[in-house]
Amino acid sequence: MILVTGATGQLGQRIVQRLAARLPHAGAGQLAVSVRDPARATQLAARGIDVRQGNFDNVDTLATAFSGIDRLVLISTDGPKAVRIAQHGRAIESARKAAVKHIFYTSFQDAAENSPSEFAQVHAATESLLATCGIAHTILRNGLYADFLPMTLASALQTGVLRLPAGTGKVSFISRNELAEAIAAAALAPRLEKGLYELTGQTSHDFTEIAAKVGAATGKPLRYEAIGEDEYAQLLEQAQMPAWLARAMATMYTAASENRFARCSNDFAALVGHPPKSIDCLVAEFFRAP
Repeated sequence: MILVTGATGQLGQRIVQRLAARLPHAGAGQLAVSVRDPARATQLAARGIDVRQGNFDNVDTLATAFSGIDRLVLISTDGPKAVRIAQHGRAIESARKAAVKHIFYTSFQDAAENSPSEFAQVHAATESLLATCGIAHTILRNGLYADFLPMTLASALQTGVLRLPAGTGKVSFISRNELAEAIAAAALAPRLEKGLYELTGQTSHDFTEIAAKVGAATGKPLRYEAIGEDEYAQLLEQAQMPAWLARAMATMYTAASENRFARCSNDFAALVGHPPKSIDCLVAEFFRAP
């Protein structure tokens, strides 16, 4: 039995869709999901998927949700750093008590304690918890979502200037759909060659290149301007983003300025059997000329 946490989230629902497509009878009897609100997962239940209520802030619900599970796809939660680390810790401990055999954790390409990125620090802490939990596990380090590019460039497409604290750093983008495909493949694999996979795009590009590609795709002239971390966080707060998230996003781009997302790996192809989409394909997918 495979269980996916956060199955109504953007990444979780995509993973469940791919698992259901590859399992007999849409995974009935083999696939379960854990969600905060089962009422939001009625379509999954109608397909024969076992829908369980699980709240990472309530260990009692996790004990029930993880009962009888062999493989747990643990999708990282959202929220401030301390909240997320505590939630992940409860989930891992609950999995241990429920005798889960293997955890597949959706981590982050720049999972390092010394990273300036708050997101990276969360994932580094969670990977450390997994290393000492006594459960077999596979770390799936996700690259930056190409899906975020339209939101990131929304105002830039109006002003003609993309302003980020990313310096001249390069980033390798990959889409949520592709990540879901690779994570599902890992969860279904009878055997994996290693315990850590980096799921990245084919190539890495700085934001001058990204701006040029998006400008060409949309027919709108666009240039990139590097700004400071504090200035970017302030811009996000002015756009009504919560302060903690504005700072976390800003520190992520500071990490990008240090080329912490520039590595490109063949791990996606090793799991899926074909390479990820090129940056030109991703830009064409997420941006359309009017």
